[in-house]
Amino acid sequence: MKAEKEIIVDRRIQKTKKALTEALIHLILEKSYEKVTIQDIIDRANVGRSTFYMHYESKEQLLLDGHNNLNVAMFSIEINGELSFKNLFGHIAQNQQLAKAMLGKKSGNIMAEFFKNSIAIKIKKKFGHQFGKGKKEQKLLSYLSEATAALVISFLVSWVEDEMFFSTEEMASKCQDTVTSIFVYSKI
Repeated sequence: MKAEKEIIVDRRIQKTKKALTEALIHLILEKSYEKVTIQDIIDRANVGRSTFYMHYESKEQLLLDGHNNLNVAMFSIEINGELSFKNLFGHIAQNQQLAKAMLGKKSGNIMAEFFKNSIAIKIKKKFGHQFGKGKKEQKLLSYLSEATAALVISFLVSWVEDEMFFSTEEMASKCQDTVTSIFVYSKI
């Protein structure tokens, strides 16, 4: 009996979180992230303020929660040992409205920063073996990883804003080539 009750509660929580996330997405598309208030979100989701605060401390936490639940494979940038952004661009293409809300001009920079940091960590791991253990080499690796991740995000945001003019494969390939060339030519 307890397991059944836990499933029902879990479903209620999932339903509430989904309603809040969807409300936030629609509101961002309507009026931009900065202009969205918690009151707007709870009104659109048809939940009480206490319900919102039971699950989230802020609208930023709501925004990030939806993306903390992303499939880890989205940020897997290695396929058979080679750099690849196919999963990232594929996920964005499959969730175009969400991507536009989260990465478009009206989104603020929270999600772009979240994506950039996730990608920078993967890039640093991928290319870290090319750099020595010294402080200077490690600083260069960090700078290059962060700058390269910002470049990937720039590709991604431009692509989303331009209604995904190029195919997923074309974008993934251009990112892969660009990132790889940065690290090939960036030896100390």
